[in-house]
Order: sequence, then structure tokens, then C-alpha cells
Amino acid sequence: MANYAVGDIQGCYKEFDKGLKKINFNEKKDRLWISGDLINRGPDSLKTLERIYNIRSSVNIVLGNHDLHFLARHYADRKAAKNDTLEELLSSSKCEKYAKFLLKQPFVFSKKIKLKNGVKKKYIMVHAGLPHYLTFKECMNLNKLSQEFLNRNPKKNLKKIFFHHRKNNFKIISMKDKLTFFINAVTRIRICDKEGKIMFAFKKGLKDLPYNFVPWFKLKISALTREDRLIFGHWAALNGKTNKQNIIGLDTGCVWGNKLTFVRLEDSKKYFIKKIK
Repeated sequence: MANYAVGDIQGCYKEFDKGLKKINFNEKKDRLWISGDLINRGPDSLKTLERIYNIRSSVNIVLGNHDLHFLARHYADRKAAKNDTLEELLSSSKCEKYAKFLLKQPFVFSKKIKLKNGVKKKYIMVHAGLPHYLTFKECMNLNKLSQEFLNRNPKKNLKKIFFHHRKNNFKIISMKDKLTFFINAVTRIRICDKEGKIMFAFKKGLKDLPYNFVPWFKLKISALTREDRLIFGHWAALNGKTNKQNIIGLDTGCVWGNKLTFVRLEDSKKYFIKKIK
């Protein structure tokens, strides 16, 4: 048995399928961790979701911002974005089934696994990152409450999540505000200042960091001990590089013409699938 993690697939089904073959993924004994953004921007969102759904008993997923965007388009009539490729999925007779499947997925997932050297390590998976001041217990509690919040009224609460989508200054007055901020943070964070204030609008690389802002993982992450490891996607401009041994970036920009990255968690071996023309 092995645990494999893969970064943002974003509907790049051909590369995803090729990657599963390259790692010899066996759904009867292996586990696949997917760090969000399963769909959108790539050509085959429907096909990608069908494949993942068919092996769902062997898959651990966290939701990404593009997955939430799809849910908002399906449940809350959110307008299409300029580069959306969701029409085939949205018009499919299976759309509701896959939407319900995604609604069940968490924002943060964690599990201890045994490495090849016999040592057990806790892995934490999130799509974009974690606010530095939250403890692991607080993250998992907010994760649980956020799932309940989203499922309780998808239409209303997805609208609330995206109402705050462009805002850097969240006014946290109620628990709903707190959950909305948490969901936006873990699915969209890239940079923050040294006090942890997030600049949500930033989408560029490290060479273009605004003054006094740093990548979120440069701060001391309260949820992580020295022994823990964290895997995330979302930030393609990093090309997977964090210069942190225990924080692993998985988004290597397949949808933008680069590659899809798989990593075997037991020994950190990486497998790269180049974009198929």
C-alpha cells in the first residue's frame, strides 16, 4: 500500500490518467490524496470528476477555489468566469450527483502514515494554505463547522463565501463571518504580511511580492510541529518550490502548459507528467 498526492488537476484528464498509470495506482490498496481544484480551466472537467468519483473509496480530497466556483455556479447561479470550462459538466445529467459528492469533501484533511523508514508522520493537506495563528485543533474544528455551514444551505452560504471573495479586510462579527473567512483563507491564501493579514488578490510569483508581504508558509505555522508535513496546491507560480522540507507544493501548472505532479508520501518520490499537447 502507498499514499500518493497530486496537485491541481483542473480538468486535465489525459495527464491525470497518465499519472495514475505511471505510479501504478491500485485502487484496492493505494490511497490518492488530491489537494483541491479537481476541475475547471482544463478541457475535461466532467471526465476527471467521473474518474475520481469511480475510485472515491480510495481517494482523500480537499476542496479548492475552483471546486467552490463550480458549486456556486451549480447551486447559487454564480456567473461564469472568463476562462471557465465547466459547461459540459454543468449540463451533464450527473452534475447534481458530482456536486453532492464535492459538498461532502473537507477543506483540511489529516492522517498519520508510516514512512518507508518505519517512522509515522502526520500529513496535513489543504488547497492553498493555513493562517499561521490557527492551531491544528482549531483548524480541524473550523473545517468541521465549515463543512456543516456549506451543506446546511449551499445556495445561501456559497453566495456569502463569494461575497467576500475580493475583500482583503474581512469584518468578522459572527460565526458565519469566521467560517467564511476560514474557507476563503484555506482555498485562496498565497501571501500575507508579518502579522498574518492576507492579500487575497495577489496571484503572481515570488519576484513580484509587495513590500512587507511574504508567502504564507514563511511564517511560523501554529498547526504544524517539526515532525508534521503539509501538502498544498493552488500557487502554480511556485512550481512546487517552497524551500521548506516539511511543506510540499504540488501545483506545478499543468493547466498552464507545465506539468502535473504526483508525490509518494512514504518516501517523497515525485512523478512528473508533462502537459500533453
